[in-house]
Amino acid sequence: MEILRTKLGLLFCLVAATGAFLAITGLGGSPAMSLWDNDARSNLPLWMMLWLGFLALTFFLSVIFSWNHVPARWVLAGFIGSHVATLAIENMDGMVLRAGLVSLLHVIFWTPGLIALLSNQSDLRLNSAYGVWASVLLFVYAVAFTFDIRDGLVWLLSMSGM
Repeated sequence: MEILRTKLGLLFCLVAATGAFLAITGLGGSPAMSLWDNDARSNLPLWMMLWLGFLALTFFLSVIFSWNHVPARWVLAGFIGSHVATLAIENMDGMVLRAGLVSLLHVIFWTPGLIALLSNQSDLRLNSAYGVWASVLLFVYAVAFTFDIRDGLVWLLSMSGM
């Protein structure tokens, strides 16, 4: 794939490999099996709430750019899709929403936006508002995916009995 030949594409391969390594080795632990309900969300440490607020703001800003930039549409659709799926699972009888499942949903729904951004790297110049936003979003993706891949894999491995 063309994306894998770029520096950013290789960076995200490293992010994915790091997340997988952390999941398989168990280094650093993982909150993947923790409940992800209103109580858990309201008791997060301040630094985590600030991070999640920054992450949400960065994703929400995709609305501004979605009229003129296709990758921003994918980002917005993935963000909305992950939240709709999370709400649906949270409201299903018999399903227990765990942090690792939410992480897995992030990886599934956010990856198309990441691929769209990496496929249109010519727009990632810091001389435009879109370029600044897209660059910040790539940072957010890198940090979030390191832990989301880890926790999603831990949840999957737990559900498969491994």
